[in-house]
Amino acid sequence: MFSPNALANLPQESREHVKMLLNCTAELRPDAFQTSKLPMFEDVGVKTLQYLDSLYQWDNLQKSQFYRGLPQIIAKMPKRVNLHRIIPCLAKEYHTPEMVPFVLPNVLLVSEDATKEEFQSLILPDIIPLFRLQEPVQITLIFMQKMELLLSKCPQAVIANHVLPMVYRALESDAQQIQELCLSIIPKFASLIEYSAMKNALLPRIKKLCISTSYLSVRVNCLVCIGKLLEHLDKWLVLDEILPFLPQIPSKEPAVLMGVLGKL
Repeated sequence: MFSPNALANLPQESREHVKMLLNCTAELRPDAFQTSKLPMFEDVGVKTLQYLDSLYQWDNLQKSQFYRGLPQIIAKMPKRVNLHRIIPCLAKEYHTPEMVPFVLPNVLLVSEDATKEEFQSLILPDIIPLFRLQEPVQITLIFMQKMELLLSKCPQAVIANHVLPMVYRALESDAQQIQELCLSIIPKFASLIEYSAMKNALLPRIKKLCISTSYLSVRVNCLVCIGKLLEHLDKWLVLDEILPFLPQIPSKEPAVLMGVLGKL
């Protein structure tokens, strides 16, 4: 038996309509079309979920335009809806690399509000394969910009096997933009990197890039990056690895010389 008091649990704007739906006379009950016109179904969040359910009918251009506006909607949606309704829809795009740059910012936005446990169970398993994608380059750029988020929420095994290798590939990339972004961001999360990874994997790659690059700005940024990493290195590592490396830099431009002298 339906209790009249149960109506109090419904949104104010839908109570009268629900009472009409419960009418014993079928002719007096609203039909599906009338129900769909309720103000609550015109809510932008409800419409967004309807759009997500019909995305398979859209072409990539239409979907990309929708995804660009999605962050404003995500910010207004309950976390549970974001995690259990929006994330699964976005994950369907992972198999199309050219769409990943449009959905990934939304996925990482939801990740910021998720707990570590929610992130690791509901989001991380599906994005791990994306760490290996090098095309389009925007995928790496987006991950680089959210590196602190990844390092703070991924388990150590995922960081070692997937996240840091992505950083190493960025340093070894042929794209100057990715190299410079990576160099500028590394110091911001250096405190989250294990010392062994810093010593044996990250630092050698920065040194190699500094010596081998043909771009002056990349070389200068390598030196700036190393300078900011010094506080995370012990004295012996600096004496054994950093100081002997500086004279090997094949450049005499003022900006490089200033960078070298700043480390001495």
